[in-house]
This record gives sequence, C-alpha cells and structure tokens, in this order.
Amino acid sequence: MLHWLRMIMAIWLACACLLAGSAVQAQELTEELAPPEAPNAEQLPNRTIQTDENGPDYLTAPVLTVDQDRLFAESAWGQRAAAELDEKGSRIEAENERLAKQLSDEETELTRKRETIDPAEFRKLAEAFDTRATRIRRERAQVVQDLNAQAEADRNAFYQAALPVMGEVMQRRGAVAVLDRRTVFVSLDAIDITDELIAELNARIGDGPAAQPGEEAAGQQQDRGGN
Repeated sequence: MLHWLRMIMAIWLACACLLAGSAVQAQELTEELAPPEAPNAEQLPNRTIQTDENGPDYLTAPVLTVDQDRLFAESAWGQRAAAELDEKGSRIEAENERLAKQLSDEETELTRKRETIDPAEFRKLAEAFDTRATRIRRERAQVVQDLNAQAEADRNAFYQAALPVMGEVMQRRGAVAVLDRRTVFVSLDAIDITDELIAELNARIGDGPAAQPGEEAAGQQQDRGGN
C-alpha cells in the first residue's frame, strides 16, 4: 500500500532536479526511490490445500495460519487507513505539482531577466532561487516521509490491537501458534483463520481510533508545506 508513496517522492525529486538542470540526477533519483517489483504470488513456494468438502469448516489444530497482508487490507481498520492514505497522498501530489509549476515559472522569468540586468544582480537572484528551490525540495521530501511513517504506525497499531483477538481465536481452536501463511510451504485451508479474524476484528475494534480534529488540521497544513 505504501509503494506508491515512494513513487510520489521519486517523481517530485525528479521534477525538482530537472528544474535545477540535471536530467541525469533526476533519472538516478527516480530509479533509486522506485519500489522493487513485487514477486508474483504464483512464484512463492507455498500452497494451501482445499479441505475435503465433507470435512469440518475448520480444524482444531496446534498451528494456525493467517494472511497478514489480507488481514489488514480487508479489515475495516485497513480500509479506513487506505482511504485516508489515498486522500492525503492526493493532496500531497497536487501540492507538489503546484510547487513544481511555480518553480518552473520562476526559473523561466529569471532566465528572461538574465539578458536585461547586471550580471552581479542576476547571480544574487539565481542564488536566492536555488536556495529556495532546495528548501522546498527538502520540505516536500519530508512530507512524503512523514506520511509514510504515519501509515506504518497505523498499520503497527492495528496489529497490536489485533493480538488479543488473535490469541482468543488461537485458544478457541486449541492452537499454540499462529503463523504468517507466507512462511508456510503447505497447509490446509481449514487452519487459516484470516476470514474469522477479520470478522471478529471488525466487530470489536472497527476501523480503529478516529483522528482528532487538531491532528487532521495539522496534517492538512503539513501537506501544503512550503510556498
């Protein structure tokens, strides 16, 4: 869910470097910050075997499995977090585009003045522009990093809140451990508790703690950043 945030920062830094006249550096930053390609799920060395249709819906087993990513993504908490992330990310992207255009227009105007003003005066204006552009690039990169950190903290808070519920399901099933399905080579689908956990978590913790009005206002101000 957070990969595209890195792409926002990559695009912004690339645009900023292009404004500074370094296309090569922009390309390097884009490649460096772009997320690695995720492996195809079919290539992963694990498999879930369907339980016989005449068998029980779930088994009492010492070990259970859970799809950690789906648990978060399909829960009410995860869906709320994803919607907030999309909304905040869109605001950040719009502000980055506005600032990039503003800097581009200022650079064009500065270039136009170069032929009509004293060289010493032009150098002063150019240095001031470079200083301001560098500050804005740094601030916008920090905004993206902060949003990334907030999203990760929200995800971690979800798993902390889910642990007691997971423990109850584990005890109810007579299990002693719950493993991430990605770490299991072969298992029966009857020991997977992802759907059961999602239903219980939605009923008991819902979409998580609501953001306070002051926190939301502070976030919107941060998204706007430099000007």
